[in-house]
Amino acid sequence: MARKRYTVEFRFSPDSMTWLVRHAGKVLVRHIRKRDAVSDGARFARADPPSMLLVRRMDGSEQERRRYGRVRRK
Repeated sequence: MARKRYTVEFRFSPDSMTWLVRHAGKVLVRHIRKRDAVSDGARFARADPPSMLLVRRMDGSEQERRRYGRVRRK
């Protein structure tokens, strides 16, 4: 079973600068502060194991990966 991926990424639009928590191409929540987005992303990932939270910097580079739950290997 593969891990489900959740992502925290920054988006700039003409009307706002926001941090998005995404899963399967859908935006789950938007936040002004990155720490709030990471907290919500971790909550979603913990509730849906096995999963991974990928946190990105403002420039789009990878900051960290967090894994939740176990992946069973055969």
